[in-house]
Amino acid sequence: MAGLIAATWLPLFVLLFFGLMTVQGLDQARFGDPDHVLGFFMAHPALIRLTGLVNITGLLAASLFALLLADRLMTVAPGMATLGGFLAISGWTLILVAETLDLGAYVGLPAMHTRDPAAAALAFITLQAAGRMTRTWGYLLVALGIGALGRGMRRMPGWPRGLGILGLSGAGVGILMFGFEYVLVTQTGDPGGGLAGPFAVLFILLGAAVTVWHAWGGIQFLKAKD
Repeated sequence: MAGLIAATWLPLFVLLFFGLMTVQGLDQARFGDPDHVLGFFMAHPALIRLTGLVNITGLLAASLFALLLADRLMTVAPGMATLGGFLAISGWTLILVAETLDLGAYVGLPAMHTRDPAAAALAFITLQAAGRMTRTWGYLLVALGIGALGRGMRRMPGWPRGLGILGLSGAGVGILMFGFEYVLVTQTGDPGGGLAGPFAVLFILLGAAVTVWHAWGGIQFLKAKD
């Protein structure tokens, strides 16, 4: 079930963040603007809490799936199982920390922004920077972990070979995302610029790969129980 729960996480997040929030007035192009973002979440507190709950639940489910998958692979590929499980769980944990920092900013700072906009804006930028760097390294560790688990899955009797190939492909996309985010964005301070389009494409590709990975893997676990 962990895989299937994790598989619903990113589609729900996209629906809430890029769909419902945009309809309610959040301008994605101004997401680095504290006045715009904190004003929006002040007016829609339930929406950010729901999105945070979806993210935290999905990340915990993804971590549990990585643990269960590593345990299943231990008999056929102990090296890849140990390495992949450790890297994936570490990566998901870093992303969970980043999401917690973001959620703290989105939930805790709007009220402060009404009293002291300058202090709230500084805290917002600080938490965003800390969350972004933490999430960046999380991308890399998750990518490497999924790649290692994918390689191990190719040795699993009765499991689709395509599932292992998907893991290896997802690892490649995740490593590219790390390169864009860390080398070309984080170090330069460029919030996106001309790289925003390519990064968004990579995010969509990785999100699709991770969603299918969890759904397909979760189905294999359910079949194995029958």
